[in-house]
Amino acid sequence: MSRAELRRQKREQEKKTKTLVMTADELQKIRQQEFDRAKKLLMDRNDELTQEIWIMLLAIPTNVLIADYWPKTARQRIPEFVEKCMDPYHAWEQGAVDMTQMQELTEEYAGVKLVVPGTTTGKVIERM
Repeated sequence: MSRAELRRQKREQEKKTKTLVMTADELQKIRQQEFDRAKKLLMDRNDELTQEIWIMLLAIPTNVLIADYWPKTARQRIPEFVEKCMDPYHAWEQGAVDMTQMQELTEEYAGVKLVVPGTTTGKVIERM
């Protein structure tokens, strides 16, 4: 290596990293932007998960009805059943129906507690 190359290599190694000066307000603004971006990503994923869960929760009772209750008439009855399930779901999405009311009615008729107080689901419903 020539002397010039050695000097060049030494200068590259000694280069200082650039330092930026930032105020607390600028830092807070960047933090808020990143928080908003992360929240949007989570909310977008939340909508996808809600749709997947809804499909699963509709498919399970539909399959039980087909296999155990309506084996001969399922083709005629299932479309109406699914439509009647979709109506309260859409009403809930629009805020016309309260999930707690539907939960209590189901618990009353089924004789089974769907949400146990103190559990994660119970705490979420309490906040609603």
